[in-house]
Amino acid sequence: MKFGALLQQEARSDWAAHYVNYKRAKGRIKEKADVNQYKTFIMEECNRVESFYRLTLEKSKQETEALTALMKESGSVELMVNRSWKYTEDVGDLYDFGRLNYDGVRKSLKKYDKVFADKQPNLQAGYFEELKQQYRFFNFREELKDLLFQCATFWNEDADQLQLKGLNAQEIRKQLPSSFPLAAQIVDQKKLPSADETEAEDSDEDKDKEQSRTSSPEGTAGSEDQKDRQFERDYTKQRSQAEWNTFLADYQKLNTVLKRLAEVAGNNTAGFTNPAGLSLTVSDHPAAAYGALPEVEWEGRKVKEDDWFKMVDGEMEAISKVTDAEVSRVRSGLVSLRDKCEQWSKKTKDKKEEQTGKRATMMLQQLGALESEAKQLGSDFLSLEKFVNLNFQAFEKLLKNHDRLLPNTPCHQFYMSKLRNQGWIRNDFSDVFVTLSDCHSLLRQDDSGTANTDAKQDFVRNTKKYWVPTEHVSSVKHLILQHLPVFKMGAGVGDAQLVNSVYFDNRQMQLYHGRMDKTPGAIALRLRWYGAEVKTVYVERKTHLDAWTGNVSVKERFELDAELVVSFLNGGYTVNDYADEMRRQGRKEVDIQAACKLFSQVARAIESKQLGPTVRTQYMRTAFQIPFDASVRISLDTNLCMVREDCCGYASTITERWRRDERMPLKACEATHFPHAVLEVKLQGDVENPPQWVKDLLESGWCTEVYKFSKFIHGSSVLLTELVMAAPYWIDDVSIRASVNASAPTHVAGGKRGNTVAFPGNRQDDESSSITFTEHVAGSKPPKPERGESGDEQEEERDEEHPLLGRMRPTGAQKGAR
Repeated sequence: MKFGALLQQEARSDWAAHYVNYKRAKGRIKEKADVNQYKTFIMEECNRVESFYRLTLEKSKQETEALTALMKESGSVELMVNRSWKYTEDVGDLYDFGRLNYDGVRKSLKKYDKVFADKQPNLQAGYFEELKQQYRFFNFREELKDLLFQCATFWNEDADQLQLKGLNAQEIRKQLPSSFPLAAQIVDQKKLPSADETEAEDSDEDKDKEQSRTSSPEGTAGSEDQKDRQFERDYTKQRSQAEWNTFLADYQKLNTVLKRLAEVAGNNTAGFTNPAGLSLTVSDHPAAAYGALPEVEWEGRKVKEDDWFKMVDGEMEAISKVTDAEVSRVRSGLVSLRDKCEQWSKKTKDKKEEQTGKRATMMLQQLGALESEAKQLGSDFLSLEKFVNLNFQAFEKLLKNHDRLLPNTPCHQFYMSKLRNQGWIRNDFSDVFVTLSDCHSLLRQDDSGTANTDAKQDFVRNTKKYWVPTEHVSSVKHLILQHLPVFKMGAGVGDAQLVNSVYFDNRQMQLYHGRMDKTPGAIALRLRWYGAEVKTVYVERKTHLDAWTGNVSVKERFELDAELVVSFLNGGYTVNDYADEMRRQGRKEVDIQAACKLFSQVARAIESKQLGPTVRTQYMRTAFQIPFDASVRISLDTNLCMVREDCCGYASTITERWRRDERMPLKACEATHFPHAVLEVKLQGDVENPPQWVKDLLESGWCTEVYKFSKFIHGSSVLLTELVMAAPYWIDDVSIRASVNASAPTHVAGGKRGNTVAFPGNRQDDESSSITFTEHVAGSKPPKPERGESGDEQEEERDEEHPLLGRMRPTGAQKGAR
């Protein structure tokens, strides 16, 4: 990790403008600034850093005096605990601010000396010493030692305070709790190196670039063997880590045996089966005959291909046992921790207990220990997920190698199906995060807000959407739940709930194009329900209004019983019937009038625009929110898929079904599966200055903002190519290319496709959201190209063309439609 990336990762985002501009410092070197110009630039950077450092230091000293006085008096223990925690965060961050800027200036001068070594500027040895005498932030360790010590006294009993006397500032800093500051969490979970560890990598940067420039085209092309060797090297590095050394699958051993079997097999007909048929009285190739199965010596015994498969099975079984044991340990640890957190929370809020600074210190000490335990259990679970992913990648690579090296006995498809059905891959462990969320919520002492039962929800908030790669989903969840609890929407033990939405439009896709063009007053209509069973359906309307006009976009909804949906759509269930039903339920008259107004407007829109079911979206939603507090709301949607629903006709003609029958199969081009999770962050109030942890989350590198991303627009553009006239900008992104092409008509997807896909339906697991195709079987004839086309031309079209989208380009995120 180079220092520039380390600085960006560890810097506190609301202080970002006050750190040394290391990137600009390197830019000045590339511009070949002379010594005096570079000194002037460095001095300007130091002045900016120094100004902020002194101001923040003075505020911290004032807070130290106020908090010390508060701890000596009788008062609310709960207030003292919360205020001490915030103070500890700020002082710790100021220490890190000094450390990062110290290293940033030093490394900038060192790099200048290295690039212009022939001129012997000697900035690091000479000029750096002058700066250290001139600016106080270079002496941050000594200046902050007293403040750090005072922080530590808030978190330690008197007996422990004596042990802090002999420690230096860096050692005291390590004594302070650091689980709440999110930047520290990101560094810990990504295993970023310390500033000192970046020295070697920075010094080797030029060497790496030189090697990259001198590499031959053949070396960079990457044959299968080269890719295999690279994967084996990377995997071996992971095995060298203490936590993986014993339990990771032995990829090197399995791959070596496989290659030796392939060498023995050569180009003979090992495993050949007569296509004409079999005879029960004719034995397969006897030992020592031509065409016999390959056999090699390994560790003193003879090994055949069947023995290799047994070795793979043995590795899978061993990994399953390790995973089960680790999950059980983490689960039991979290149950015990939750009990301790509940006891701590009750004691902290108990007004009958002694309300003194001494007791506040005792509760802070317990808080630090509980937070540390929660952080460790969360990190253990993330390490387990990394362990599972590494093993999965190893097995997948091995199976691909097998089919490449021994093509007459293909096994990839069968074993991948077996692998995905292993408990350590298929099982849902999200209850771990639910319990962990409960623990953090108790330690934060979250207070619920007031429920809002209004049907109308004005969008007085800032909403942004992000794509999160699957491998980062658990890490993102772990970071969020330390600040917001998982919002439990049902009685299940998992952290997510199944959500289905059927969107309405007409054959001209009028609503789709209105949303694409952001036309003022453009609406989206959908029927939404939660969970596997369809009991209550929410009829929702979203109306787009331009913010510059002073208006705000609005989402409104009312609910219907599932059996009344068909009658509502075809006009049999009237607004008067709905009003009578609400009165029987005892609703307020003002709520009845508002709901009936929306009921009538939606019914008129469906009739006048000839709307009908068009596209369904389905996903598992994990919501993070303090109950009834909408200041910060975050949702994370996983296993996202879209399905064509334009098989029921116009709403007014529907007499039986208003959505697809989940029991019936789909054609492959009628469903698309989105490869990323979708993170949605909604802020109310001062949206320009969100909480620090939200800034750090969005700058963590684990999520990519996609401006105005819409599930409805994406599903319609991919599945209804014959109807839509424009596609959203993100459709060109290379990371979703495979999923878009997989749902295209047969001449785009290519190959021999199966006729159906499994409908995601009501199953809440990964397997329910995977399209199944008939793969090309080794030994069978490939599909013939169309007349007038060569195989190469067909292959190019299959990979690159789409009937509406054209050639897919890795253009990344843009704004606007094509």
